[in-house]
Amino acid sequence: MSDMYSKRYPFTNIADMMLSNQLGRPEQHPLYIDARTGESVTLYRLRQLVGLLHAGLRRFGLQRGDTVCFYSPNNIYMGPVYAGVMAAGMAISPANTSYLLEEFERQLQICEAKMLITHPNNLEIALKAAENVGLPRNSILSIVPDPQKRVPLWSDVLIDYDQPPLSPVKMTHEESVNTVAYLCFSSGTTGKSKGVMTSHYNCIAMVMETHGYSGIFADPSIQKVVLAVIPLFHFSGIHRIFNMGMAQGNTHIIMEKYTVPQMCDMIQRFKVTDFPTAPPIIIHLVNNPIVDKYDLSSLKSLTVGSAPIAPDIMVRFTNKYKHAILFNSYGMTEASPVVTYNKPEWAKPDSIGRMTPMMKSKLVDLDGNEVTELNKPGELWVQGPNVMLGYKGNPEATADAITEDGWLKTGDVVTKDENGNLYIVDRIKELIKYKGFQVAPVELESVLLKCPYVSDAGVVGIYDDVQGTEIPLAYVVLRENYKGQANTVCPKIQAWVNERVANHKRLRGGVRAIDAIPKNPTGKILRRKMKEIYKNEQQNQQSSPFVERAAKL
Repeated sequence: MSDMYSKRYPFTNIADMMLSNQLGRPEQHPLYIDARTGESVTLYRLRQLVGLLHAGLRRFGLQRGDTVCFYSPNNIYMGPVYAGVMAAGMAISPANTSYLLEEFERQLQICEAKMLITHPNNLEIALKAAENVGLPRNSILSIVPDPQKRVPLWSDVLIDYDQPPLSPVKMTHEESVNTVAYLCFSSGTTGKSKGVMTSHYNCIAMVMETHGYSGIFADPSIQKVVLAVIPLFHFSGIHRIFNMGMAQGNTHIIMEKYTVPQMCDMIQRFKVTDFPTAPPIIIHLVNNPIVDKYDLSSLKSLTVGSAPIAPDIMVRFTNKYKHAILFNSYGMTEASPVVTYNKPEWAKPDSIGRMTPMMKSKLVDLDGNEVTELNKPGELWVQGPNVMLGYKGNPEATADAITEDGWLKTGDVVTKDENGNLYIVDRIKELIKYKGFQVAPVELESVLLKCPYVSDAGVVGIYDDVQGTEIPLAYVVLRENYKGQANTVCPKIQAWVNERVANHKRLRGGVRAIDAIPKNPTGKILRRKMKEIYKNEQQNQQSSPFVERAAKL
C-alpha cells in the first residue's frame, strides 16, 4: 500500500463519518430542506433512511461492490440515497442531468450500474439508455413520484419499515482504501469523460484532514445554513453538501433549479450563511440588479471553484458585500476534490490559494524536470490521501494521469510566489470549462465530423466576459459543395451540433469556416494556433469601421 494511504482515521466507511454528528446536533435538526416545498430531512430521518435503504438494496439482490447510478436534479433525498448506497459497501455514480442518450448510455456501460434512480424529467433518456445497455426495467426507480407512473418511487421499492435496518458495513483500513464510494465522471486532463474511482478512504481523509487545518468540527455553536445551488452530481457539491456537510450537521437548502430570484429569496428567507458557488453565480451577485431587492446580509462565507474567475469580479464582490468573505479555491474530481484553499490573511483575488497541508506538490516543466525557481511556470503535480484510485476500466488513462510513484498530473500550469500562493497561468489539458462543467473538444469534434456540411473540424474554448466562463467555439472546413456559403451554413452546423449534445457542450462560441484546421505532422490539432486565429480575428473586427460604429449604437 502506498505511503500516502497509510494514515488511519476514526472511520473506514464514509457513511459512519456522515452519520457521526460530531458537533452534537439534536436528532430533529433539519439537515436538508427543499427550497420549493419546505419538506425536510432531519438527522433522525437520515439515520433511519440510510439503514432501511441499506437493507432494501440487499433485499433487491444488490451485493457489496455493485454500482447504483443516480440521474436526477438536486433533491433532498440525494443525501440519504448516496449515504445508504455507500453504507452497503456499494458505489454511487451520479450523472450529469444534461446528458443526452449516447452520453448517459456510455456512463451506464462504464460504471456497470445494477440500479438506476432517476427523475421524471430524465426518465425518457434513462429508459432508452437502460434498454440499450441491458439494465432491466425493474431496476429503474424514480426519486420523486412519476406523474405517468412509468417506474415506481424509490422508497416504495427499497424502504420497508417492517424490516430491520442495517448498519454500515464494517471495513478494514485496507478495504476502506480500495473500496469505491463514488464513481463520478470527469474528462481528466484530456479526452472523453472517464469514471473516477474515489474510495471511502479518499473522502474520509479529505474531511478529516480539513478538520486538522481548518477546525471544521471545533465549534458546536457555529450553525451554518448552506445553500445547495450548484449541481450535486458535481464533486464540489458532493464534498460540501454531503461528505463534509452531513458530518458537520449543517442545514442545507436544496434548490432543484437555479434562478437568480429564487437564490436570493432562499438566502433572505432562510438566512443563508454559506454556500459553494461557481463564477456565473458570483457575476450575478455582482451585476444583476434583481439581487438588490433582497436582504443578503446573512451571508458570511462563499467559495468559488469549478472554473477560473476573473480577479476583477472577486474585487467587485468584496466591495459590494463587505459582510461576506469570498474564497477562491482549486480542485478536481480526481483529488476528492480540494487541492488548494484560502484564508483571509493570505487570500489574493488572482490566486487559487495555497496547497492543503495534507498534500505534497511540485511544478514540472514540459521536459519532466522539477521547477524550483519562484514565479516560474510548471505543470502542477500533487500527491495525497485524497488522490483517486484511478479511472474505472481505463488503465491507460490512469497511467497517463498518475505517475508510478503516485503523483497526479493536474494538467494546469501554475506559478508559485515566495509565500506559497499559487497562480494558474495556463492549461496543458485541452478541456474547456463551461460554468464548472468539463467539455472535451475531441468529443465535439467527433460530433462535428458527422455533420453533412463538414469535412474537418477543431474546437477550442474562448472566454466570454458576459457569462464569466469559457465557451466552445468550432472551426470547420466546409465540404466542397458548401464552400463560399459560410454565412448560411455555419449557423446550421451550430444548430445541428447543439441538438445532439448536452446543454453545457453546446457551441455557444459559434461556428467559423476556415481553409484548413491547423495540425502538426502527426495530425494532432494545434489548438493554440486556433486560439491565435481567433485572437487575430477579434483584433481585426475591433479595428474595422463597422465594429466601431456598432459599438456606439
